[in-house]
Amino acid sequence: MAITRQNANDYITARSQRIHAHKKESDPLLAEYMAEEIEKSVWLNKKAEIKNRFPYPNGCTTADLEQYCKDNNLA
Repeated sequence: MAITRQNANDYITARSQRIHAHKKESDPLLAEYMAEEIEKSVWLNKKAEIKNRFPYPNGCTTADLEQYCKDNNLA
């Protein structure tokens, strides 16, 4: 599938939202897991939840989207 500008924009938006959500929601759980305060599955479940909440465009690989963004001077 050829990547479109809309695919790239959707990818950039989802990537940004994922980064923010990980910093706010997942990173604190990682610290708790490393301090042995929670099970690893709690942290991994949160990571999966974030990935599902902010999906990347269907039919495009992350590598292809990244390359498209680089080639077109996008974020």
